Amino acid sequence: MVSKKIFNYTIIEIFLISSYLICWFSISTSLNDLIIFFENQNQKLNELINFLRQSLNLIIHPVLLIIFFNKFKNIQFRNELIFVLACLYFLFQIPGLFLTENSLTNIVFIISSLNILLIFILINIYFDEKRYFVFFIITFLILLLISILNYKAYIYFFFSESSSTLYSFFFSNETFLGKQSPRSTGSSRTLLFILIISFLIFRNFFQKNKFLKILVYLFLATLILIFQSRTTTVLLIVFVIMNCIFEKKYTLKELLKYIFIYLFLPVLMVYLTLVFKQLIHIGLIHQSSIYYLEIDPTVVGKDFKRPFDSATYSSGRVEDWKNILIQLKSSIIFGYGAQGDRFLINQTASNGLIYAISSSGILGIIPYIFFSTLSLWIIFKNFLISFRFNLKINFYIILIILLILLRSILESSYAVFGVDFIVFFTFINYLVKFSPK
Repeated sequence: MVSKKIFNYTIIEIFLISSYLICWFSISTSLNDLIIFFENQNQKLNELINFLRQSLNLIIHPVLLIIFFNKFKNIQFRNELIFVLACLYFLFQIPGLFLTENSLTNIVFIISSLNILLIFILINIYFDEKRYFVFFIITFLILLLISILNYKAYIYFFFSESSSTLYSFFFSNETFLGKQSPRSTGSSRTLLFILIISFLIFRNFFQKNKFLKILVYLFLATLILIFQSRTTTVLLIVFVIMNCIFEKKYTLKELLKYIFIYLFLPVLMVYLTLVFKQLIHIGLIHQSSIYYLEIDPTVVGKDFKRPFDSATYSSGRVEDWKNILIQLKSSIIFGYGAQGDRFLINQTASNGLIYAISSSGILGIIPYIFFSTLSLWIIFKNFLISFRFNLKINFYIILIILLILLRSILESSYAVFGVDFIVFFTFINYLVKFSPK
């Protein structure tokens, strides 16, 4: 039964692919979606879908555990050190849920994370390098779907007269099943992932059609810059620099051409976009076309500009970090469990290390630091190999992982279950399993 193949995949392999999809679609749901479904007698379609998204995520967990223990002898744990350390990190988030007043319902975020880690440990038994690309394709398509579903942000931006940035446009609407749509940093991060993964998946096509590759880059880079996320803008610049090094633009002529295409043109495109937007408001598009605009007054001013401290030019992260560390003293060993940052200050920690220690304490931050450091060593070692032998797949994967690691300085990133977490382990696993030794 297990050996029976469908579309060249065994039943277990299909289950692992399906489980991977279920984990992706469970993002932004919680146990509250199960509670709401059972409490409401007249369920809405959104509530039903969100119920299924989370319930399927819980159902696959015991099945993954059964397969894991059944295949325990086949697992080469020496090669799975990153996943073992990551499992320890998330398991150490459990005590804090019982020892503090943090909600036990947050255990679902631990289960979701363990699901992904178990999936990749099992994938390494069943999938070869060629078939592993299915997970890259799934990731690319889901990230693309997320960006497409966020279309209202772009529409409202063009039809709002005073705005010069996409920073302020995010909504809780029907396209995200009643959930908050991705904000500026998340949306721009998603576009950057789409950019790099598209270069990876379509590398042969872009090699023959370099002009189309440039157009894709200019389109996505322009949107990223318009989002005005300082974190993602820095990450985009890192990508541009690393890509220049990898493509070996050594002569002055090549370097100037590269700078013109990858730095000057995106800035010019931002300017032209804003000019075009202004033309809309002087009569090219009738006023009746303007959509109703939803703006969260707590995160954006009347001038549509992103808020910051005029003295420090900070968005308040440092104060949040201080508040978390001050309150952490009463549970420093075990932390406060999953979502410990939100329990302490009612919002994200905006830093991977701060989130890790707030959620898992000293016990959990140790494996977190170890698997993060190990990941850095892996990408450094593979960068030298990919640079020497011109391995484009490895190079783009290294870039994705490096950008996520850098992003964790100013965002919780892969320290918590979400987009960064799934993308991080999807690509680091490829380097561990398939990169040249």
